[in-house]
Amino acid sequence: MKRFLCAFMALFMLISSAPVSFARVRTYEVSDEGVEFIKRFEGFSQRPYLDNGVWRVGYGSQCTSNDYPNGITERKATQLLADDLEEYAEKVNDYIKENSVEVDQSGFDALVSFTYNLGSGWMDTSYKFSGYLINGLENYDELDILDAYVVWCHVGKRVDSGVANRRMAEAMLLLHGDYDEDSADEYTYAVVNGNGGEVESDIKCFRKGDTLESLYTAERKGYVFAGWFDDDTNRQVRLTDAIDEPIAISAKWFLDVQTPFADVRSDSWYYRYVGELYSKGVVNGMTPTSFQPSGNVTYGQALKLLLLATGLEPSDEDTGGHWAQKYKDMAIDEGLITADFAPNLDAAISRQEIAAIAASALGLKPAAENPFSDTSDGNILALYGAGIVEGTTENDGKTYFYPQNSITRAEISTIIWRVLSYTEGVNPPGQIQYGSHTINVLSGVKKYALDDDNFYTKDGFLRYRGKDTYVGIDVSSHQGEIDWQRVKRAGVEFAFIRVGGRGYGSEGNMYDDAYFEKNIEGALDAGIKVGIYYFSQAISEKEAEEEANYVLEHIKGYDITYPVVFDWERVGDSNSRTYGLDTDTLCRAANKFCSMIEAAGYKPMVYFNSYCGYLKYDLSRIDQYDFWYARYNDTPDFYYDFDIWQYSDSGTVDGIAGRVDLDISFVDYSKR
Repeated sequence: MKRFLCAFMALFMLISSAPVSFARVRTYEVSDEGVEFIKRFEGFSQRPYLDNGVWRVGYGSQCTSNDYPNGITERKATQLLADDLEEYAEKVNDYIKENSVEVDQSGFDALVSFTYNLGSGWMDTSYKFSGYLINGLENYDELDILDAYVVWCHVGKRVDSGVANRRMAEAMLLLHGDYDEDSADEYTYAVVNGNGGEVESDIKCFRKGDTLESLYTAERKGYVFAGWFDDDTNRQVRLTDAIDEPIAISAKWFLDVQTPFADVRSDSWYYRYVGELYSKGVVNGMTPTSFQPSGNVTYGQALKLLLLATGLEPSDEDTGGHWAQKYKDMAIDEGLITADFAPNLDAAISRQEIAAIAASALGLKPAAENPFSDTSDGNILALYGAGIVEGTTENDGKTYFYPQNSITRAEISTIIWRVLSYTEGVNPPGQIQYGSHTINVLSGVKKYALDDDNFYTKDGFLRYRGKDTYVGIDVSSHQGEIDWQRVKRAGVEFAFIRVGGRGYGSEGNMYDDAYFEKNIEGALDAGIKVGIYYFSQAISEKEAEEEANYVLEHIKGYDITYPVVFDWERVGDSNSRTYGLDTDTLCRAANKFCSMIEAAGYKPMVYFNSYCGYLKYDLSRIDQYDFWYARYNDTPDFYYDFDIWQYSDSGTVDGIAGRVDLDISFVDYSKR
């Protein structure tokens, strides 16, 4: 028995003296250097402040709004911080014990700073940085560690530069024991926006002076990656560019489309630009199968492309004369050109003249940098500064713009694509940038909130994922005879039918639409839901009242289940009766028309394009009525909400010869 007890005691002592894994893990307290490190980043606040719904004071310690009415001393704030850090030190000690993580004092201080600022969510072992700690940081590249650590730098969903800089400093403290942040100055980062595409992370770290070749790749279904672009300059960044300071970059995309043009080869530098613009209906071929990329661009073509690309849309009402005259009139009205510009709209335009129109339409200022050896023109430099034009570097090493040369159809396609890209998402807080106009956001008017990526095309019509939408068209006598049964079978669910209009001449004579009765009866017989619009050129409440009475008289007895629309449009001709009509008069006219329609038991609606929506109407004065918005683009590109979108003026529908306007409704008005 004694032998057994002796053997047992010997075995027990052997076991008790054997090393246990967690016994080697040291526990720490935050050092004085660590406390000072945290204090520098937290900053001192003498009085309580509100931080995401929590009152804090001193170096971020929690309090109530009534605490410290006379302010807190730095000494007291330091004591509060030290008390708080004991709790966070305990969390970090528990983590390193449970996961057998080996750190030294400076590494511990870094993790406590991290946890005090962020919370303990990072300790989940499924996160990359936590996994790196557990497996041993020595097994990973320093930049990989930085990427996994610095990613915890958001305020809400946005990368915050202050938090990102703190993460860089904490990482250097963790890796190198650098309390003074000197080694953090050797690194920088890029904030990465996939712009609808998928990227590995929205922040990427670099050693200063390194190239961007390790940038993340981006993917987006239905698109081809066009490159990374600097958010500040709009210029494309190259993987061979060096990075020395934080930058913000966004992906840009080409639609993954093909063109019918035999002379636009897939290996051509302009292939993607032409393809996307063609798919959006911005450019067309010279023939159905020929684009003629080396052909010259005329004044008329350039004015149309540049105005539409910057969101300036004249009325589509035919004023007679040259097809491009309405674009010239609008450009004159906007102050973009003078009346003597482009005396021959069919003549070739120069590269310098293109720059003058585009820079004015976008409201750009000249860049300080001039890379060109053959021009110092301010408009050209403005477009260069915005990343819209580039020069040609010749064998002598100099860069030339060739301002007096004509511009080819391929070259202007590139410029138009860049103008469209430049104008996406450029609104400063509280303001809307529309062409050369900066407009204050209207209080109380509902903002557009749909996700543009959810639009898709099915059977030739636009749809929206996750929301019931309805397919529509709008027609007038311009479409001629319509086979409404075939239109119904093609998938059209509703149609707006013009009942009549008012002339834009000085007399302002009202007229009937010659096809109104045929169209409304044919649509209703085919089972298509019907709305009505009147092309207005009213210049007073009295005329709007006259138009409303006209509409109500003509639609009696018909089953109108979609809205009755006040379609006031600005005609580009400076001699038109509505030219220069003030906002107050227009809003009063719209309200008069709509109130009369509503009183008669119909649903009123107001139609407008971007120009009228931003510059002619005050939408806050008419937003008691539904909006029908016109913008011929793959996305709406309008700040405010609307109920129906007229997204194309060149659609094709079986049963209609030629082109027809296409609409998508987000409301089934027949059930209202």
